[in-house]
Amino acid sequence: MPTGVIGVLIVTLGSLALVQWRVVRGWSSRAARIAGTVAVVVAALLTLAAPVGLLAGNGRIDPDRVRWISAAGLTWLATVFYLLLTLLVLGVLWVLTRLVRLVRPGFDGAPLRRAVALVGVVGAVAATLYGLVEAATPRVTHTQVKLASMPAAFGPLKVALITDIHAGPVRTRGFVQGVVDRANAERPDLVLMAGDLIDGTVAQIGDDLTPLRDLRAPLGVFAVTGNHEYYAGDVVNWVQRWRDVGVTPLTNASARLERGGATVTLVGANDRTGKAPHEVDYDAAFAGVDPAGFTVAIAHEPLQGREFAKRGADLQVAGHTHGGQIWPFRYFVRLQQPALQGLESVDGMPVYTSRGAGAWGPPVRVAAPPEIAILELTAA
Repeated sequence: MPTGVIGVLIVTLGSLALVQWRVVRGWSSRAARIAGTVAVVVAALLTLAAPVGLLAGNGRIDPDRVRWISAAGLTWLATVFYLLLTLLVLGVLWVLTRLVRLVRPGFDGAPLRRAVALVGVVGAVAATLYGLVEAATPRVTHTQVKLASMPAAFGPLKVALITDIHAGPVRTRGFVQGVVDRANAERPDLVLMAGDLIDGTVAQIGDDLTPLRDLRAPLGVFAVTGNHEYYAGDVVNWVQRWRDVGVTPLTNASARLERGGATVTLVGANDRTGKAPHEVDYDAAFAGVDPAGFTVAIAHEPLQGREFAKRGADLQVAGHTHGGQIWPFRYFVRLQQPALQGLESVDGMPVYTSRGAGAWGPPVRVAAPPEIAILELTAA
C-alpha cells in the first residue's frame, strides 16, 4: 500500500478523533451529540474500508468478496482529500487571523472560518458525487494527428487507444465490456492498449478481461505493460492472459503493419518500473527496426517518450497520468511527467497521452473525464 495513502488514513482517523473529542462532545443538544457521534463512527469505518480496496488491488484479497466495501472505502478517499484541502485552508485562515489581531485586537475570524468549513464539507461531498458520475462512463474522443513522416500510401490509420481500465476492486467485467463495445463502434483499424488494464491477479480477476476477445480491428490488437500489471507480482500470467484473449503483447518488441505497399512499425516497451522477466529494454524493443521507417511507439508513461525520441520514433501513445484524475492533482503530475493529456510534444516527438478509461483508487474523476481515444493518423 502506498506510504502516502497510509499517512492520509492515519491523519484522517486522528482528525476524526479530534472532532469527536473537541467538537461533538461539547454540543449542548443530546440529539446533536448522538448524530455527530454516529457520523464520526461512519466516517471512521469508511476510512478503515479504504485499505481493503487497496489490498484487493494488490491481490492480497479477492476483490469479489469485498466489492462493496472497496467501492465505499475508495470513494470516501476522494471526500477525505477535499476535506483535507479544506483543513489546510482553515489552517491558513487561522494564521492570518492571528496576524490581523496584532493590528486589530478585536478582530474575530471565527465566522469566516465556520463559513469556509461549511462550504468545504458541502463541496467535498458534491465533488465526490459529481466525480462518481463522471468516472462511470468513458467518453470517446477524436483527435486528428498529421505526421509528415507517415507514408501516404498506407492511407489514413484509425487507432483506438485504450489505457488504464483498472479492472479489479471496483471495475468489473461489465465495465470492460462497455469499453470494448464503445471502441468497436468506432470501427478502428488498429487497437493499442497502453497498460494498467487491471488491479489484481489472473486467478482473481482474469475473467474480467475476457471481453477483450471481442475487440475488432483488421490490423490487430496490441498491448504493453503498465506499472499496475506488476503490483500483484503476476505480470507473467497477465501477459499470457492477454494472449489467451487475442491480444498481442509487445514486451520490448516490434510488429510490422503493411497496407497499400507501405509499412508502419509498432514498437512496444515494458513499463519503466517493470521488473524481471518483463523489465524495460528499449534497445531490444527497437532491434531490427528500420530507423528510416515510420514508427509508432507504445509505452505506459509519456516520460518514456524521451527514450523513443532518441531512437527516432515518429509518435508515441501513452496513458498513466489519468489527466490528474482528481483536481488539482494534474499540477503535481506535471512535476513528474513531460505530458499530461492529449497531443503534446516530448523532446520534439509528438506524444498522445490518454486520460484512461477507468480510475485508480477512488472510482472518481473531477475535471479529468475518462476517455477512449480515437486517433486518426494521416500523412501531412
